[in-house]
Amino acid sequence: MDFRELLSGLQGSEALNQAAGQAGLDPDLAHEAVHGIIEHVCQGGSVQEAADAVAARVGVSPDQVQALLPQVLPLLQGHAACADGEQQAGMGGLIGRLGGLLG
Repeated sequence: MDFRELLSGLQGSEALNQAAGQAGLDPDLAHEAVHGIIEHVCQGGSVQEAADAVAARVGVSPDQVQALLPQVLPLLQGHAACADGEQQAGMGGLIGRLGGLLG
């Protein structure tokens, strides 16, 4: 599943801008971090590993990436609710994995 395409509508959205602000991130960096986390987790990596790898790639701290995730989960849930059946199932699995790894 191409999550990058599915979530392209997040960039520039007011919801992502607010989530970025709450995590202390620039909205463009937050968008890049969200996609990096999703790609990493879809490839089987843990959220902590993803936070470290994405933070280094984006140029922010792992703590900022970790702070962004709880803000982004509701946005992902909103996208999943609007997706078609196959995409919805894929998004549901991803959200469950992210949520479970966050505690």
